[in-house]
Amino acid sequence: MSIEIYDEEHQGASTEGFGAENSTAKASEAKATGSTKKKGFGLSVKNQVENFSNGGFPLLITIILAFIAVVVSCLAVFFTSVQGEEKVMVPNVVGKPWSTAFLEMQAKELYPKLYLRYSDKPGEEGLVLDQNPPGGSISKAYNRVEITVSRGIAVDSIENYVGQDIDAVQTRLQTLFSGNTLVDVRPAVYQKSTSKAGTILSQYPAEGTIISDPIKLFLIVSSGSEAEKVTVPNYTGITVEKLLEAMETSKLVFEFKTHDAAGAEAPGTVTATDKAGAEVEVFSTVTLDLAFPVRSEEDLSVYGVFNCTLPEYPYPVPLRLEATDPDGNTKEITTISHPGKEVHIPYVVTNGSVLTLYAMDSPVSQQTVN
Repeated sequence: MSIEIYDEEHQGASTEGFGAENSTAKASEAKATGSTKKKGFGLSVKNQVENFSNGGFPLLITIILAFIAVVVSCLAVFFTSVQGEEKVMVPNVVGKPWSTAFLEMQAKELYPKLYLRYSDKPGEEGLVLDQNPPGGSISKAYNRVEITVSRGIAVDSIENYVGQDIDAVQTRLQTLFSGNTLVDVRPAVYQKSTSKAGTILSQYPAEGTIISDPIKLFLIVSSGSEAEKVTVPNYTGITVEKLLEAMETSKLVFEFKTHDAAGAEAPGTVTATDKAGAEVEVFSTVTLDLAFPVRSEEDLSVYGVFNCTLPEYPYPVPLRLEATDPDGNTKEITTISHPGKEVHIPYVVTNGSVLTLYAMDSPVSQQTVN
């Protein structure tokens, strides 16, 4: 049996003691709890280190390798972007249409830079005339290649110059046909006339002639009321071939005496010149002596003089002598200005050739060399 004693005097003290005892218990519990937490944190770090040692090292290696791979990739991209362009061979496009040339350049990753210029020959319009650098050169990709394309010829037909002043026309002709291989502007031929001196009286070819083949342009010009005069050159000693070249620009009419070369005379040359050094009117007749080689049956080349009679023209007209050999090959012997009547032109051709004389492109006489 238990007995409960109630002591009013010591009740507060007992209660106080109990509280102190309770506080002490709580402090002990807190200390224990803090100690447990500290112990738990230590165990956590230790466990992480143990875990890293057991399975985290490969992860670290993986991270390092990934970083290195990224760095290497960046460097590869950088050096690829800054390295020199690829080198290519420049295609040869001269003579090709400009559209084809552009496609070939683009296929090589080259950029064409276009220039236009007039050309000398008809039919070249739109074709590549020149390129820089030339075909076969080595160039870096994406470089520019200068391409010169023909815009055609400056003039495709002969204009009308009759009635114009020769000085003005010659200036224009020099501008139009300078470097043009199709149009050969011959020295002006002066003719005594009642027209003002320097006025063009006639021309050959006529106005509107299409420039498709090589032509020679002749202009007949008024010298006024006074006849033009020239000094007779000394042709002695030159060959027949050189004489034919001189006749193309001469303002004289030639006739010839021929003989077999003898003694010190060189076969096929001029041995004497009539009126050499004298001043005469233009298209006066001058006589030359020609020494021809003695012909044998084995000789394939034949020397001779082409002779024919034409109408007298009001002004000198262009005469062209051509030779067609037995194989059908035709060549021009010479083209001269001549006032008509008696025509004499020396030649050296293959035996059996046919000689044809043209006056203003119309055949007027033909002979066969035997």
